[in-house]
Amino acid sequence: MRKMKIAIFLTMLMILNLLISTGSMTTLVLAVSGPATEIIEFKRVPVDLAAQALKAGEIDYYIFGLRPAQAEALKGEPDIVLYYAPAGLVDVVLNPAPAPEGELNPLSIREVRLALNYLMDRDYVVNQIYKGFAAPMVTFLSSYDPDFITVYDIVARYDFKYDPVTAATIIDRAMSKAGATKVDGKWYYNNKLVTLNFIIRIEDERREIGDTFASALESLGFTVNRLYMAFGQAIPIIYGTNPAELQWHLYTEGWGKGALEKYDYSTINQMGAPWFGWMPGWQEAGYWQYENSTIDNIGKRIFMGNFTSKEERDNLYRTATEMIIQESIRIWAATRLEIHPARKEVAGLTEDLGTGLRAPFNPREVYIAGKDTVKVGHLWVHTEASAWNPIGGHDDVYSIDMWRAVYDPPLWRHPFSGMPIPFRWDYEVRTAGPVGALPVPEDAVMWNAVSDVWEPVGSGVTAKSKVTFDLSKYIGSKWHNGQPITWADILFAIYQAFEIAYDPEKSAVESSISAILSEQLKPFKGFRIVGNSLEVYLDYWHFSDDYIADYAVIPGGHYPWEILAAMDIVVFKDKAAMYSESAAESFGVPWLSVNLREHAALVNSALDRILFGDYEKVFTIRDKVYATSAELENRRSADHAWFDEKKHMVISDGPFYLNIFDAAAQYAQLKAFRDPTYPFAKGDWFYGKATPPTIVGLGIPTVIPGGAASIIIDVSGPTPLGVKYLIRDPTTGTIVDIGEAEALTATKFIIRLLPSFTEKLEPGLYELTVAAYSEQVAFVSTSKVYFDVFNILPLESAFKSIGAALSQEIASVSGKIDTLTQSLSGVSAQMGTLIAAIMIIAILAIINTIVMVLGILRKR
Repeated sequence: MRKMKIAIFLTMLMILNLLISTGSMTTLVLAVSGPATEIIEFKRVPVDLAAQALKAGEIDYYIFGLRPAQAEALKGEPDIVLYYAPAGLVDVVLNPAPAPEGELNPLSIREVRLALNYLMDRDYVVNQIYKGFAAPMVTFLSSYDPDFITVYDIVARYDFKYDPVTAATIIDRAMSKAGATKVDGKWYYNNKLVTLNFIIRIEDERREIGDTFASALESLGFTVNRLYMAFGQAIPIIYGTNPAELQWHLYTEGWGKGALEKYDYSTINQMGAPWFGWMPGWQEAGYWQYENSTIDNIGKRIFMGNFTSKEERDNLYRTATEMIIQESIRIWAATRLEIHPARKEVAGLTEDLGTGLRAPFNPREVYIAGKDTVKVGHLWVHTEASAWNPIGGHDDVYSIDMWRAVYDPPLWRHPFSGMPIPFRWDYEVRTAGPVGALPVPEDAVMWNAVSDVWEPVGSGVTAKSKVTFDLSKYIGSKWHNGQPITWADILFAIYQAFEIAYDPEKSAVESSISAILSEQLKPFKGFRIVGNSLEVYLDYWHFSDDYIADYAVIPGGHYPWEILAAMDIVVFKDKAAMYSESAAESFGVPWLSVNLREHAALVNSALDRILFGDYEKVFTIRDKVYATSAELENRRSADHAWFDEKKHMVISDGPFYLNIFDAAAQYAQLKAFRDPTYPFAKGDWFYGKATPPTIVGLGIPTVIPGGAASIIIDVSGPTPLGVKYLIRDPTTGTIVDIGEAEALTATKFIIRLLPSFTEKLEPGLYELTVAAYSEQVAFVSTSKVYFDVFNILPLESAFKSIGAALSQEIASVSGKIDTLTQSLSGVSAQMGTLIAAIMIIAILAIINTIVMVLGILRKR
């Protein structure tokens, strides 16, 4: 026995030595739960100081976009790497609320709003302000967006050029019709100047964009009150006041993309459909609301999968896009190519095609060899308009960029394709299609916000789709405070969403959130817990199963249930703070932000008022109870201890926890969450850099009316690839043809211009726009060129003259030949040869003349 123990010991030593010698020990050490680095620090760095901070090593990378001039200055720096992504959107949002009696808000007139598109000098914005690091926008999509392919011809048709004359003509007519008068070049209404309050942001290029647009407005007779503000001062006025108060008429909006989206359903609603809560009025009860029921109905169909095919979805998308352009509540300027700089030693970065270095993959994977801390610079770490709460907060880039390192979403978007992918929750989808039906099990349940119980759906209930979420990586793992995540946390998140949507009292308090949730939750038909899986039944269909799974995720959660319950007490019972900014303004209380000590103290205190008996029904489905009073006590103790140590109540489930938040110092520190139950480790979320589709060759022919012509396009990038094209007469703006190029090979495409098409073209230049796309990488590569339609009228005239001259020559030669034939009848054989030679000479003369004429016409 002793010899056997020694042999086993020696064998273990040999295995250990083998592991060390082959390097496997290093692999084992690195396979630890959590992110690639130990600490991430966020610091405020003004844009003008970002380059200096990078060079000095004060920060390792910067996630607010640099100005183009700053990026150019860094291009020669050997220690700096620049990353690019079309992540920033810029527009001027208009307040269309009617003015009080006796006054006039010109922006309440649709014709005036549409005309303002001709005052936005997009070429100047793109080329002079952004130095080419941008793309012009006439609606909420630019040429960088995947769905641009869906609406590219509509965008081309409304390709507003800077044209103040056209703008003035439309505006003069509309203002005069409304009863305004123009005196000495200024608009008056009831003998008062028509004045527009224009809030202009000062932190970035929007200052110059705003000033340029304001000057254009003034040139047309409007009096503009320019109000220069930073983020924290502007946001509460724009989104927290009743538009009818007309504290503002125009505002230089800026947006940071949240994720790359292959098939958009959110942005089109956010930027155009009132129901979604981001159009003036913001769906806050008591506010004046911009309304458009047609756009709402179409937007909801897109959002909720109420279509039967991709083609129908695309047609809905096109219709809504055109209506949104015509309404012109937002005057779009450009998609900004965000430039994010990083020191070269920073490793583990994924270049998300939609958000650049702001993608949630990067905090999880970023590291610097030999260091345990990565320092990230941002324009702000905290502002007066930033809020950390999971219900109505995190709608600014500053808080969300940190929050995405602190929580794990169930699903996210692939950084290259833009398609939904499993993140913390795996899933399987079963669907009966757009018109089919699946039976919903009788024991599936729905929360009734009136009777406050989980009710079985009963018999005869059907749904279009079923999503089974596998929560094996979630249930049983730990919250940041060390307490286990249980089904009680899932049930409470579902309960809370339905309560805010449909409970009469709660929906009245948080009306803007309720307005969206009450629509979003309509397709849900039932929930069922089976082992570690959550079955979700819903009347939602999409041609992509991944989008069905994405819709099935209930919004909210990511905090322990008792913290959410304590927040509800603060909001709905005490009304000491509100989830949304608009409700906070209406009730005159703070916008709840649990990263701040004062707000966290409210939640910490409310924890002691939670009685398990008050919530037991939330955790009871039939005879099974998914929580206990003892668990509540353990959680409450852990939460209090957390607050005592951290001075905040941000407790979540992601790879980092919020260790320090100092609003005054504009500083936050995130520390790695290394609990062994956390399911991910370094390398799980690294994607690197994509290879987007690129147009590498474009062969342009000269087109002859009535003749066939071909245009060859060579494309590189991940297959399968596709190319769409649009041909426009640049003098009239008329679109003469659109279509899909024919694939010759995987990377070579042809546009065939048939004689029946070319015969209709007038001579001159035509504009050809081609857009190449990939099914694997959601990035659109566009190119605009011109081709010439040949004017054959001078050629026809020249050919007629040549023909007449040749006819005379041939007649003369024929006469001489006849004479010679009669005189020399004995030498007929030789004469035949002579005739053939003369005919050859004549043909050569014709050819030579044609070549000369063609040469003359081309030189013209």
